[in-house]
Amino acid sequence: MGTDAETIADELVAQLRAPELRIAVVFADWRLDPAVLARVMQRGLAPAPVVGGTTTGVIAQGCVHDAGPDAPLAAAALGLYGDWVRIGVGVATELPKSALTRSRDAVAQAAAALGTSTSQLDAVRHVGVTLVEGRCGHEEAFCIGSAAAAPQIRMVGGCSAIEVQSPQRPVIWAHGEVHVDAGVVILLETDLPVCAVTSAHLQPTAVKTVVTGAAGRVVTELDGRPAGRRLHELVRQLGDEIDHADQPLHTRYSLARYVGGAPYVRSITYIEGDHIALASAVEAGHVLRLMRPGDLIGTTRRDLATAAERVGGTMAALLAVSCIGRHLEAAARGLERDLAEVYAAYPTVGYQSFGEQSGMLLVNHTLTGLAIGARR
Repeated sequence: MGTDAETIADELVAQLRAPELRIAVVFADWRLDPAVLARVMQRGLAPAPVVGGTTTGVIAQGCVHDAGPDAPLAAAALGLYGDWVRIGVGVATELPKSALTRSRDAVAQAAAALGTSTSQLDAVRHVGVTLVEGRCGHEEAFCIGSAAAAPQIRMVGGCSAIEVQSPQRPVIWAHGEVHVDAGVVILLETDLPVCAVTSAHLQPTAVKTVVTGAAGRVVTELDGRPAGRRLHELVRQLGDEIDHADQPLHTRYSLARYVGGAPYVRSITYIEGDHIALASAVEAGHVLRLMRPGDLIGTTRRDLATAAERVGGTMAALLAVSCIGRHLEAAARGLERDLAEVYAAYPTVGYQSFGEQSGMLLVNHTLTGLAIGARR
């Protein structure tokens, strides 16, 4: 922690450097200079690749978040070491030109670095982790393209983030280079047990609605009515009102599309007149369920305990991608310390994200990540 990117990068390099290092995954406060972090850490840790992204909140033991102007800024890194793992990294740049093709090619590039092809990846030994720039506008296509390139393996990850009101772009980096409009695919080939983690605590209400007008992430009509007015009506069916002066709306209600019986959440970021802005895209014809907060702490604790069991009872590491909406909700409900303690029960390194990848879908208000078992 500190305020100088080069000093923080040097400190992380000193902690991570070892001959057996296979990769370093870095998450850093968006106010730290990412170009400095990327350059200094890659130079100090080569030949191991260094990948990372910006965030509004680093998740790691010892990180204390203070919004004050003189507060120290945080960065954390997860290093994977030894002969139990082999790493392949692929970078998809210029996503606006062809996000589906470029994300697919990034998976092929990562597979080639492992000496194999996408068709030869298998669910027993391989898993994919992704990072994508969180304001590129092509996050959904990146998720589809990367997961579809190797549908036989699990693909999880999420979007880099920045202060919501900031005009800047969040960034990712790989091999010492900083990118916008880009995504990174990390393929792990491992003999240790690994488990893709997905945890969503929102609960469905009885209220459903059909999207009848949408453009990307902006919904213009629900059930053939102006979307803003219709949402007010739907919330009234639950005996509640939307009060814009109250806590942020997305800490109270969200929308979810159900696929295969599982909810894929689209957080409501704001309502402007009759338009509803979501954190992930929907299309006309999608049936959405109105969701409300459930047991954030209990659900997260249960799902992480299940992941620990699946990797043999002990986690050696947890790479966590936790939606910023979860943390805004925790703050609004006075649960920030409780959520931090749940993560701190495991060797967790991660970040607050603008969206999370679960297979081919970009979701919100969700925890995704990778649990890695311990050597026996």
